[in-house]
Amino acid sequence: MGEFVENYFTFYYVSLALFGLFGLILVGKFLFARRVLHHRESHIEFKRLNNRFEKDLHKLEKLLHQDRSLPKAALKLLKKAHKQESKTESKEKKSESENVVQKIKQQLSENRKSKEILHQHSAKVYVLNFVGDLMANKVETLREEISLLLQVATPADEIVIRLTSPGGAVAQYGLASSQLARIKQAGFQLTACVDLVAASGGYMMAAVADKIVASPFAYVGSIGVVAGIPNFHRVLQKHEVDYYLFTAGKYKRTVTPFSEVTDEGKEKFQQNLQEIYDAFQNHVLSHREGVNIEEVATGEYWLASQAKEKGLVDEIMTSDDYLVQRMKEDMDVIEVKTSDPRNRLERMLSDGVEALRGLAGLRVHPVESETQRYFL
Repeated sequence: MGEFVENYFTFYYVSLALFGLFGLILVGKFLFARRVLHHRESHIEFKRLNNRFEKDLHKLEKLLHQDRSLPKAALKLLKKAHKQESKTESKEKKSESENVVQKIKQQLSENRKSKEILHQHSAKVYVLNFVGDLMANKVETLREEISLLLQVATPADEIVIRLTSPGGAVAQYGLASSQLARIKQAGFQLTACVDLVAASGGYMMAAVADKIVASPFAYVGSIGVVAGIPNFHRVLQKHEVDYYLFTAGKYKRTVTPFSEVTDEGKEKFQQNLQEIYDAFQNHVLSHREGVNIEEVATGEYWLASQAKEKGLVDEIMTSDDYLVQRMKEDMDVIEVKTSDPRNRLERMLSDGVEALRGLAGLRVHPVESETQRYFL
């Protein structure tokens, strides 16, 4: 029995030591990776979505013309007809191409710039993606992508943002919304596509768009502001612990976790909340004219099919259907995406740390903590 216990505890401690060593190696690798990331820069990539299924469709079409359920004679006729159709389509495309070539020759002879001509003949849809968290951490990536597009897009182009966000901190989502406003201010058409959710701060972003397209069961709305903070003043009193807070400025701090909450402090805190709420309502009204703001700004959210009736959404459609529709209108659909230089483990660990920091309010400087209690 004594030998068994000795072996058991030996195995236990060895396992514990190995587990601890593995943990240290993992943390060390993560910390080293963070240092290496300073030397690995992300870059923006472009992907033409029009070509996404072309090869697969060609294979499928070829397979369909080998259907064994039909007689060989019938298949032979169909193949012959398909070949003739392909020839006709090729002739039509060639004719169209020749017309375009002649038109461009004419424009070049008029000393028109090649860049200007190119934009005239190829209207594009640029697709951005934004998945928002509590602190809207992807706003920096969005900023860079928009800055690039504003240099290359033309008034004939459209910018689509596929947006997913349940909302979060006021200042961060205010900045994200302002980034989208840059697109409108530059004179480009902006469309927001919502497949899952655009609530609160997410809807603040979507509202900026000229058009909001949402899938039938996407959640939309939640126009309101929320703030909450625990207070441990009575707990400290019970254990005879004093907490001293020094401020300069009558309202430098209103409601804090450890100080006694006064009626004046609560009133000021609620006033700040109301001011943000009023600004949110005015923001929606400035972009969604005709909306009954008293009806929709209750903090409620709706399915997109219901939100359309209230004027919060323009079309019921998935982002996939919308982009396919634009492709059928001979628009080049180009996805703009920022590459992430981190590997999967680095991303997972980093995202976990950022999420914890956001929830704990550690991501911001203590001086800003008063404003970080308000969430859209």
